[in-house]
Amino acid sequence: MNALGVTTLDAVSSLFYGGNANVSWEQALDGLSAQQSSMVPAGLPHSVTDIVAHVQFWQRYLLGVFRGEDPGWVESADESWPGSEASEAESQEAESQEWEALKTSFLRDMGALAVYAQDESFMARHDPQGRFRIVPLTSFAGHGLYHLGQVVTIRQLIGA
Repeated sequence: MNALGVTTLDAVSSLFYGGNANVSWEQALDGLSAQQSSMVPAGLPHSVTDIVAHVQFWQRYLLGVFRGEDPGWVESADESWPGSEASEAESQEAESQEWEALKTSFLRDMGALAVYAQDESFMARHDPQGRFRIVPLTSFAGHGLYHLGQVVTIRQLIGA
């Protein structure tokens, strides 16, 4: 603990939620309908749904590694982005249910990673690449913040 009463683990853990200088993921997603979340603003490659699904892919991947599973190496970042498998005829109700399920699993898994980040003995262990676990967790927290900024920007562009 430092003079401010904050540990490095507290700081890393808080980044999963958005950190102290940003809106939280929960705030960024709050009130966003399935229809709004699937809108891709002109000139941008992704919707909010795409971004949340991408970050969730990596959350599940990292949690799998931490739980001793072997999720398999991802050869290309393209594998972590959702395809366009949704059909034009997909009902609004189904789209809404899928969006709510994605948000629920996303926020749940984000919380699980934040809990790992609070565990000093876990963070001091080495990952399969020989790094202290704090290294990939901190890197991933930064990755999440990058995409959180994109979500906020998309919301502004679509007027939501």
